[in-house]
Amino acid sequence: MDKFLRKIKECRKILHSPSKRRKFWKENKNNFEKNVVAIIDTLSFPKKWRIYVTAGNFLPKKKVTPYDYDSWNSTFLVAATKRQGFEIIIFLNKARSEFLSLPAIIPLIVHESGHIKQAARSPQKYFRSYFNDAIAQKDEAEAELELQKLPQEMIDEAALESILYCFDKGGWNMAQKMANYLHKEQPEAYSGGYTQGMTKKQYQLFSRSKKAKDINILIDEF
Repeated sequence: MDKFLRKIKECRKILHSPSKRRKFWKENKNNFEKNVVAIIDTLSFPKKWRIYVTAGNFLPKKKVTPYDYDSWNSTFLVAATKRQGFEIIIFLNKARSEFLSLPAIIPLIVHESGHIKQAARSPQKYFRSYFNDAIAQKDEAEAELELQKLPQEMIDEAALESILYCFDKGGWNMAQKMANYLHKEQPEAYSGGYTQGMTKKQYQLFSRSKKAKDINILIDEF
């Protein structure tokens, strides 16, 4: 965990420079699969279960942004019998995650690891969540508890990088949409049950930064 926290400090030094950020996003995308494997290798999974990880983009008519509905990640129950095997697959949506640094990807994967535990503990109940909003909401809230085991710096880094990536792609308008999603929309997204990706204080900081037209205010104080 210490090496991941040190990596955050390295990332923060880069984020101040627009030219360095452009290189940063590109390197993160190039290293995405390697970073995911590095994170997966630190996690422990339920015995007898095979865990597969895949990543990709959907092929809609429009390009998916990190705050779009179609940017979801998910954990699917594939099979749960002796004959078919005990298999679970994590799908990571590149539109939401491939631009993130290694430590910023960790909260996304840790959340999905919570779903792995649920699926392995009770495959039948986990499958029912596909058809029952109340069960799904409880499962999401439980998976979010896994994030409490992480240093807050990692969750903050994921939010900050998401906003800055959108800022670099589409200016304040796109950054505002990302901030709105993290602070206002995320808790009620899909089935609901998620925590905020940004606190009220962090959202107000973003608003102050936007009003001053100075993204460095956000970077300095986030």
